[in-house]
Order: sequence, then structure tokens, then C-alpha cells
Amino acid sequence: MSPQRPISVNNFKMGKPIVITRDGKTALPFEFTQYAGETGFVDALCVRTEDGFLILPRVPDVKKLYVEPTTVCNFACTTCIRNSWKDPLAHMEWPVFERILDSLPRLPRLKCVHFGGFGEPFSHPRLLDMLELVKSRGYRVEVITNGSLLNADVINKLIDIKLDMLFVSLDGPDEEEYCRIRQGADFQGVMGNIRLLQEIKRQRGVGFPELGIEFVATKDNYHKLPRLGELVVKLKARRMIVTNVLPYNEAMKEQILYDMEDTEIPFDYQSLLLMIQAQLPYMKLRTDRYCKFIEDKSMVINHRGLVSPCYALMHSYRCFIYGRAKEIRPFYLGDVKEQYLDEIWTDPAYINFRVAVKNFRFPSCTDCKFLEGCTMADDNEMDCWGNSPSCAECLWSRQIVACP
Repeated sequence: MSPQRPISVNNFKMGKPIVITRDGKTALPFEFTQYAGETGFVDALCVRTEDGFLILPRVPDVKKLYVEPTTVCNFACTTCIRNSWKDPLAHMEWPVFERILDSLPRLPRLKCVHFGGFGEPFSHPRLLDMLELVKSRGYRVEVITNGSLLNADVINKLIDIKLDMLFVSLDGPDEEEYCRIRQGADFQGVMGNIRLLQEIKRQRGVGFPELGIEFVATKDNYHKLPRLGELVVKLKARRMIVTNVLPYNEAMKEQILYDMEDTEIPFDYQSLLLMIQAQLPYMKLRTDRYCKFIEDKSMVINHRGLVSPCYALMHSYRCFIYGRAKEIRPFYLGDVKEQYLDEIWTDPAYINFRVAVKNFRFPSCTDCKFLEGCTMADDNEMDCWGNSPSCAECLWSRQIVACP
């Protein structure tokens, strides 16, 4: 038997040698100058590492903003973070939003602004003004809503604005399941609002805003996913996002589904893909970890104007990871009332945090053999590798929990 051909080393032949003089001067490779842009110079951050140092361009290359216009909501859902958080309910003040608007031209690669967070966006009295002002600047604009506050006037305004995508959160394909989770909500009313949206679009001869449906899967409603798929098609939705529940109270911690095989998804996923864009979560813990917010170059702004790297670090709350209570402390990298968004994004703290998360230099607490009795896993303040905050147990990074 002839010997096997060895694996090529070409994939590792990256980088170019440079010479650094005693006074610290050097000439960087030509490729690095692509970051110079119109300024003619490269603004970079030099970071010491165990093996040497990194040179990281300070580029305001944000592509997506998540804006939380309010934490007020007219529903009381059993799956909601409000069951455990300690933050006050309030709307984003208009001067805060104006500061966000002022920052947009300073983000040359920005493509999309998504209005969502942990409140009902349409509860904000000036949400439509927010959408119109951002859309008028040429960005893709998305909103997620519970659908209860839609009416003909609002829908026509959304069409006038040319809103790109409207996500409606539905946690049940029928009245019984929907009202069990969304206590006090009107299932038929929300369904009527969605149908009205599609009818007005038809009458006006437009395809926008596109409709997306989001569904939080629990043990009690998972068996109804086939009916949800049918409903999504009937409603002529363009996208469907299914996420696992992240329990925020004792009652919900028994509702997780994370230990089933992905192949147990109870409907014909491939057929569904032919009709809509369906995004489904992992149903069990897997090795790969990555942060959608970091990979997509996204930043999150809460209703107070405080900037977080992701949804999970926007607020202070308690959640349950595989039945074990965990206190989550917020992590803010800046405040739009004090800095422009490009200044926050290119701050050394934010750059270093993105590098750490992109490489996922965090332990895996969830399946660690020392988890039992480890108090460091009781909150996200610090892990055993010295990271603060710690993303070691983030279920978003495991693709178990998802968001638009």
C-alpha cells in the first residue's frame, strides 16, 4: 500500500515578516493599508498577547443595530424576562434616539436597524417616527412585535414608510396554546391584525413589509410545530424563527427541550424551506460555539441608550440554565448620550471583547465535570479563566436560543 499524501501546510502560510526597530518603527504590509480609507492613515490598536502582539484596525464597521425603544409591554407572557428582571419599565427618551440618529452617518457599513429588545415596540408613542427617520436615511428597518397594537392606520403608515420586515411573535398556532403562554392576550385579534396587514398590502399592490413569525418552543407547545408551519404558510409569512425557551422563573425551568436530537423536529423541515426561510435552533448542547452578534458585526442599544454587545447582556435578571439558577449582570460598553456609536465600537474595550468572543476564549461551564459545587457559575461576573463578563454558558452561542 502506497503512503497517504500528506496534508498541505498552505492554509497556515499567512502573514508577512516585518522588522521593528529599537525606536518602535516598522513598515506594515501593503494589505493593511486597505483600512486607511479617505483619511490616508490607519488607526489601529496594538494588543500584547501570550505569543506576541496583535494589530487590530479600529474601523467603525458595524453592520446592524438592535435598538430597544421601550421595556413597556401590554402582555404578561409566562416566557418573558420580566418574570425575573429588576429594571424599571420605561420608554426611550427622544433625545436618546436623536443621539442614535446622529451616529448613523458615522457608521459607513451599517445596513440594518432592528427595533426590538424586551418590550413591545409599538407601546412607544413615537415608534412610527423612529422607523420613518431611520428608513429615510436609506437603511433596512425591521421591527418585532406581539401584533396586538397593529391596526389599519398603523399598517398603512408602515407601508408608507416602506418598512422592510415585521416579525410577529406567536408562541402557539391556536388559541388554547397561545393564551396559555400569553395570558390575557387575544389570539383571534392578533390573527386578524396579521391578515389585515396582508390584505392591505394586497390592496396597495406592495410586498412590504415582509412578514416573519417567531415561536418560542417549550415542552407544552413543541408538538404543535407542524400546525405552526401550516399557519406560517397560510399567513404568507416570508420567514419563521423557532427558538428554545430560556426560563426566567422556577415554573418554566421544566419546559426546556434541549436534550432531544435535532432530527426529532416534528415537521417536514426540507419542504418548509422551499416555501419560507425557516430558522430552527439546536436541540442539544454541541461543541461549536459562536456569537451571532459578533459575527454579524452587530451592537445593541437599550432604552436608556446604553450599549451592550448582545441581547443577553442588556439587562439584569435571573435565568435557569438546565434547571440551575444563574444571575445575569448587564455589561455596557458605552452610552450614546456621552459618545457616538463609532467611538464606542472602536474603543479598546469593545475591540478586545469582540476578539475574545470571536475566538470564544471561555470555558464550557454547562458540561464541565466540576460544575456541581462551582460558585463561579452562579452568575456571569467572572469565570475560572478570568473572563469578566463570562459568556461561558451563553445558550445563544450554542444556537439553542435565537433571535432575529
